[in-house]
Amino acid sequence: MEQHEKLTADSALEEGVVLGLRQLDGIDVGRIERQYGVTLAGKFNPWLWLDWWKRDGSMVRLAPERLSVSNEVFVELMR
Repeated sequence: MEQHEKLTADSALEEGVVLGLRQLDGIDVGRIERQYGVTLAGKFNPWLWLDWWKRDGSMVRLAPERLSVSNEVFVELMR
């Protein structure tokens, strides 16, 4: 039996961010902000000094050494 889940804009945003950050290339924050009409850039700033994130222009990715604790990092990000 096939089940379908209807995504809200908020859950689609969260899913897109989390799935994108699980990839080595990361996410294009500017594209996501335009697509969903949100501001994400500031959400990463508190952890930049902890080296949780690597930033290159509008691209943000989880630091490779943080991949093993990615779920905990994502919970903090989406608060």
